[in-house]
Amino acid sequence: MASCVGCSRSFKTQEALEQHTRNSPAHTGSIRDSPAHAPSHNRRGRNRPSRGERVLEQNIRAPTPDTPLNKFFQSFPSFPYDPNLPPAESYAQLQRFKGWQRGEAASKKGWKRYQAALKNEVELWFGSEDDIGAWHALCRAIGIDPLPPTRRKCKQAVRNKYVNIVDLIEWARGGMLDGTTVRKFRTLDDLREYTRNTRKIFPNTLDSSEGGNVVLRHLLRHIFRVA
Repeated sequence: MASCVGCSRSFKTQEALEQHTRNSPAHTGSIRDSPAHAPSHNRRGRNRPSRGERVLEQNIRAPTPDTPLNKFFQSFPSFPYDPNLPPAESYAQLQRFKGWQRGEAASKKGWKRYQAALKNEVELWFGSEDDIGAWHALCRAIGIDPLPPTRRKCKQAVRNKYVNIVDLIEWARGGMLDGTTVRKFRTLDDLREYTRNTRKIFPNTLDSSEGGNVVLRHLLRHIFRVA
């Protein structure tokens, strides 16, 4: 097990830790803590650092953080990418810029790469389900207040919540800084309609390597699979 000195998050391998250090905006010299990973509290009320990565607001003069989505969009050198836009909007702009038509090979390849970047972005911003910091980041995103003191209570709090995972990514990338929370839906059908209308589509797959992620384990199945 390897741990990040800057944010106290734990990783199963040294390689995973090195990738986190390279990619996380928490390590780009940013200027202030984000509410996404504010300090958690133990049962005695004493502050302790969250084990989840601390997402920091990027300094306007700093380079664009090397996140999976940013790397994807910046792999098209002539594309005028704005990292402050929602991912779905940036992808729609990229489609128009490249002239991709649905069904053609280039469009399918671009979509597949975009979906892979979304999955990696979730892993970057939201950690493992055995990390109370990751649970608290998720709870903050969907407006659960006060934060539950244990992982079990966090799991109970997010159960049957319907949110769009691309919205969660957008929140983690900057929407959280204005104090807003992710939109919640009353039913799975409401969420499906929203997802179709906005094209905020997240890949409906969950392999063994992603099984421990707090978002994918506890929201992806609720959103896309009928219980």
